[in-house]
Amino acid sequence: MKKKFSYKDILYKSKRLMVLGLVVVFGTGIIVSSNLDKKGEVPVHDGEVLVDSLAVTEEEQETAAETGGDFQSMRAQIELERNKLVATLDSTINNSNNDGEKKNASEQKQRIMDYMETELAIESIIESKGLPDSFVLITESSISVTVDQQELDTNTVAKICDIVMRETGKSADKIVIQSKY
Repeated sequence: MKKKFSYKDILYKSKRLMVLGLVVVFGTGIIVSSNLDKKGEVPVHDGEVLVDSLAVTEEEQETAAETGGDFQSMRAQIELERNKLVATLDSTINNSNNDGEKKNASEQKQRIMDYMETELAIESIIESKGLPDSFVLITESSISVTVDQQELDTNTVAKICDIVMRETGKSADKIVIQSKY
């Protein structure tokens, strides 16, 4: 006795397989989703200590960003002004018919470029010696060093002055060292 083959049985079995497959897929999705959510959670047992340490770290980063930001913005402003001046000097060099003007503009441009290079060198040397962050500005008549330290002691001032004198060849009376605060 052979059993009759009916389409209703096949449809019923395939519907059960589809429902079972959907249940497995949804179940797997829920498990994976809950595991991903757990990875971003803060452990309950040390929440207070964790929050305090995060607040301290965040405060230190903000202070460092503000400090570095002041010097960075000052450097950017000076660089912008100097770039405008260099562009004007380039225009004079390229468009002037007078050899004296060209020579003068060329010398001024070279002097500005030398100032910029020396400023960066001094700042790098100061930083490499473990001294506080500084902003150096060189002009024809003086050299100004602004230091990121509340109170400057004579030892720090002497070290910075020595670095500036060696790099620029200028005497100490042309150097101004001041605190940012």
